Amino acid sequence: MHRIVLLPLDERPCNYTFPRIMPKADFELIEPPKEYMGLKKRPADRDKLARWALEEGRRADAVILSLDTLIYGGLIPSRLHHETKEELSARADLVKTLKAQNPSCKIYAFQTIMRCPFYSLSDEEPDYYARCGAEIHLFGRYTHKQRLGILSEEEERDFARVKAKIPAEALEDYTARRAVNLEVLFHTLDLVKEGALDSFIVPQDDSAPYGFTSLDQQKVRTRIREAGLLLKVPVYPAADDTGMTMLCRAVNELNGKTPKIYVYYASAKGQFVTPSFEDRSIDATVKNQILAAGCRRVYSLPECDIMLAVNIGSEMLYLKSEEEMNAAYQIERSLPEYIDQIEYALSQGKLVAVADVAHPTQNDVELFKLLYDEGLAFKIHAYAGWNTSSNTLGTVICESCLYFHGRDERGNRDFLLHRYYDDVGYCSHTRTWTDVNPVPANGCTVFVLDGERGKCVAAAKEELLRYMRENFPLLAEKVEDVDVSSPWNRTFEMEFVLKTKD
Repeated sequence: MHRIVLLPLDERPCNYTFPRIMPKADFELIEPPKEYMGLKKRPADRDKLARWALEEGRRADAVILSLDTLIYGGLIPSRLHHETKEELSARADLVKTLKAQNPSCKIYAFQTIMRCPFYSLSDEEPDYYARCGAEIHLFGRYTHKQRLGILSEEEERDFARVKAKIPAEALEDYTARRAVNLEVLFHTLDLVKEGALDSFIVPQDDSAPYGFTSLDQQKVRTRIREAGLLLKVPVYPAADDTGMTMLCRAVNELNGKTPKIYVYYASAKGQFVTPSFEDRSIDATVKNQILAAGCRRVYSLPECDIMLAVNIGSEMLYLKSEEEMNAAYQIERSLPEYIDQIEYALSQGKLVAVADVAHPTQNDVELFKLLYDEGLAFKIHAYAGWNTSSNTLGTVICESCLYFHGRDERGNRDFLLHRYYDDVGYCSHTRTWTDVNPVPANGCTVFVLDGERGKCVAAAKEELLRYMRENFPLLAEKVEDVDVSSPWNRTFEMEFVLKTKD
């Protein structure tokens, strides 16, 4: 049995838990003790993690490293630190020691390009982002467009307002940290060129066509080309899914197989849609996701191992009305044909992975009800519909490939149930219900609850169980109980531990 060591991006369930509860294949997954990891803005214990990685790496066949965790202590701490590029780059050099002590071990790593949210909120950003985050985002956007010579007169006038709104010390702190992080990423690219890393991905954590993140991406791409690493270092929108992508790649390579994936879109125009929080068409990201996972895209159903069925309309509409979604989803998209294609692929002995990316941050309940009513919920081999489209894609590609290798029927059924309770039950119903019912009733906000297992979480659990029991009884009868907690004491994500029945 292969031994794979994984240092996750942070302690949230999507990063720490999902890889452990996915269907089993021929490998043992080793993760650090939870107490070594950080807690949101509190960095992980990087010294303990470094010692842990070195010790576990001696006996590993593959090591997967979130360099954001190894270097900064986690994704959120990477946006808050005040360390120098020399201090941070020295932490990245651990990979050279790992490689030297176990040359046959493959080392996989990823390191994000820092995001720049479009809203004013300090939940995951520096404190000043609550006062001027939207303006910092616009500053980057307008700066980028000005350099390209496409800044409109209206935007130019607003640029003056934005500059006046941002405190000088806040902008200096923000841009200086971005510059340091970029230099540290350049140092990692040097490690790739030296051969210290076997595989490296640069995910963009939330992005847009213009702004600070896009400008940084251009600099990273230039450095990659200059270093001759164009075929070795993909850059694409991702973050919380990247650990699963690298796990998929490691398992594929350790088993000497390259699963072939055929992509089918629910809307003919869907492949050209730019998803929310991303900077390119979804098909461009799909290509990168498949390649980064150690798979190969093919262009016909007969030659594939897995059909990736992407549920998307002709536009990406975020929190829009039913009237606004009519053309994009009811006219340009054909769910009857989508379901028919899934059933046909299954009849041909193909594995089917459903990537439900029609709506950002939640699943498409209309689609899932069709899957459920047609008896397909446990006939498909992977499903996800949570957060960004890239998060969903990385999850289903990994799940389907692990099933491809291990054929773990029970593990796959249980992970599907996990996705249905999380993505369908919570993300698309219970989260909104919780936000408007127990949260205000208990004097809380969606960003600060009354504890990891307080009254808000208890109410969310009861509503989740009720919703699944009343709407999807065939799923609920397979679940004995669900333990629910809120690791970051907010409603955006919850941790679900399902106790399933035989």
